[in-house]
Amino acid sequence: MECSLKYPADYIKVQISPVITENKDMTKEIVWTYLIARKYKNDYPCDYAKLAEKLGVKEKMMPEKSKIWLEAYLQPTRSKEGKTWMTRADLAMGHLKEISRKENQFQSSGGEWVCIVESKWYDNMHFTSTPEKINQLLKIIEHALLLHDDQGRFPKKVYVTLVTPKYFKEGFGKFSHRDYSNIYNEYNKPGKLKLKKDLALYNLSFLNHDLETLIGRTRALILNWVTFEELLDLPNLVEHHRPGKYRVTINSWKEIFSKMGMDDQYNKLTVGTGGT
Repeated sequence: MECSLKYPADYIKVQISPVITENKDMTKEIVWTYLIARKYKNDYPCDYAKLAEKLGVKEKMMPEKSKIWLEAYLQPTRSKEGKTWMTRADLAMGHLKEISRKENQFQSSGGEWVCIVESKWYDNMHFTSTPEKINQLLKIIEHALLLHDDQGRFPKKVYVTLVTPKYFKEGFGKFSHRDYSNIYNEYNKPGKLKLKKDLALYNLSFLNHDLETLIGRTRALILNWVTFEELLDLPNLVEHHRPGKYRVTINSWKEIFSKMGMDDQYNKLTVGTGGT
């Protein structure tokens, strides 16, 4: 299987290497998400199917030319989306292809499935500044559901996977609660009634579809929640520190790379070769 990483031009130079080199903020979810992609890109030499499985994908057939997309925009769903409604995937994989004449934006390639990942470290769910106050997960779900190919065909399965530290998924203590936990659980109930209600909130006109199509597409949706620990094969990454606080259990990016058997990759990133 041919497999590659797809990310913006200055992604490594601007967003990844400086954080790792200067041992800055250990809570940068963009770096943790990059580690996921790099780990599975490095394995065998690319264990794309294993990553898909861990993210909750049930299909066994992988795209022939597989990409792991990082920080790429999803196909627009509404007219005049602007910054309020444009939606970017922290990580995406499946039957996807770049939109013609667009940089760093993807659509469906007409295959069986897509998987869109939203990563959170300490951050909570963001909401739009619009009167409807649309939550971030809802925006991602809408864009994922309406991904289509050049002939307007939708994927049969749409996986949307939330990735967080185990500390927040398992609710280790009263300070581990996050709004996204309630939102996720409501949207994942049988019948998806809350999800369908919320999908009708935003009143900007659709680009190619309508609300009936969007609601109908919820039958294709599969929500999952997995942890960074599961994906990176690392022990608990966040723990209690003192009342109301928590901390990352590993003290340096170098140690993290070493625990993952990726010392060579760490060296590439810290000497400026980019680790591509």
